Amino acid sequence: MTDVPPLRIAPVSDADRDALSALLIETVAANGSVGFMHPLPIADADAFWSQALASAQRGERVILGAWRGDRLVGTGTLVVAMAPSQPHRAELTKVMTAESARGSGVGAALIAALEQVARGHDKSLLTLDAAVIEGATVFYRRLGYRSAGDIPDYAYKPLGGLGATRVFWKSLDASGGARVASPRDEDERWMRRALELAERAVIEDDEIPVGAIVVSPDGQVIGEGWNRNIAEHDPSAHAEIVAMRRAGQALGNHRLVGCTLYVTLEPCAMCAMAMIHARVARVVHGASDPKTGAAGSVFDLLADPRHNHRVEVTGGVLADEAGTRLTNYFRGKRGKPPL
Repeated sequence: MTDVPPLRIAPVSDADRDALSALLIETVAANGSVGFMHPLPIADADAFWSQALASAQRGERVILGAWRGDRLVGTGTLVVAMAPSQPHRAELTKVMTAESARGSGVGAALIAALEQVARGHDKSLLTLDAAVIEGATVFYRRLGYRSAGDIPDYAYKPLGGLGATRVFWKSLDASGGARVASPRDEDERWMRRALELAERAVIEDDEIPVGAIVVSPDGQVIGEGWNRNIAEHDPSAHAEIVAMRRAGQALGNHRLVGCTLYVTLEPCAMCAMAMIHARVARVVHGASDPKTGAAGSVFDLLADPRHNHRVEVTGGVLADEAGTRLTNYFRGKRGKPPL
């Protein structure tokens, strides 16, 4: 087995321009929406990076590269020179990973490094836009970025055809001092409550450990539930449905406008459509479901622009804990020891 060189992330320089141009051309040829059309001439790619590197020299942006050995496998740019009214904001752009390195954590490592650079520049808000395709939108949601909405027919894709673009944002603690509560902290707090409900599903009903809660816009829990399919002889009694039913009863309304639903497992298609009909504002889930997930893993129903209501999604919150509970439940059913 050949050892894989460790990933190294550092600012790029003029000496890296050829490698940067090659990566840009590869990304465009694969229909990556990075502002260019295919085929991208090498002269145009070189000209773009020459201008970008000059901008970096002026301190207007930071361009990082990711290397394995001497091979550039990814790059990302942080634009730090913003309007006078936006000194707290920076913009992520031109985040690209070589095709051979996708799925190996390069993109997530680049984003984490760029976020750290942003904190060093005292930035507290990051924004970006990405084409509305399953891979990109799920990737940013899993890193804690929230959607501000979609712009239809925003730009032509490199291989032709107009496509929509989704705008994302993320708050940072840029002070470097005492850490204050962040949206991620709140998400983890509520997810831990959902995990407690998932445990009750096993202890009280011997059901698959999935728990869910509905939190009102003012931060109050108005509905709780866990899987009750077997106990209630009800194929629709998933944790999310049970929690939404109780929330609707608490509000005296079939609409849950402005509410956030926390669930330990990515919703299925049935639950996702119920959330859309209920006008839930946001869904936060723990473990992904690679078989039936409808929040980006298999389907992306909650963000489908054909609906008259779309739900913001944040995934991967306490995913390891949620996933381990599920795995151990099924291992126990098969007479295997827990992990």
